[in-house]
Amino acid sequence: MTATLEFTLPERLSVVEENSLLPFLRANPDAPLDVSAARLRRLDTPLVQVLIAAAADRRARGVAFRLTGLTPDQAAQLSALGVTRDLLSFQVAA
Repeated sequence: MTATLEFTLPERLSVVEENSLLPFLRANPDAPLDVSAARLRRLDTPLVQVLIAAAADRRARGVAFRLTGLTPDQAAQLSALGVTRDLLSFQVAA
C-alpha cells in the first residue's frame, strides 16, 4: 500500500499562473493524496475545478484524494458551488 502524500496549498494560489499544485499532481498520479487548505485564504472557482477534476481522475482509478483543513466558511463556499462529498472528499478543520 502506498503512503498518502500531503500537499499544502499556499495562502494564495492561481491555477492559471505558474504554481506548485499542478506539477505535484502530475508527478504523483497514482499516490493517494491529501491536499491541505489549512493555509489557503481564498478558495476560488478555478481551483475548485482543478481539485474536482483531480479527485474524479483518482476516484476512477481507485486512488484516494481528499481536501483537508477547510474552514467552515470554505466548506460553505463549496456547498454553495454545488460541490458534494461525492464529487470531492473534504474535511473541515476542527
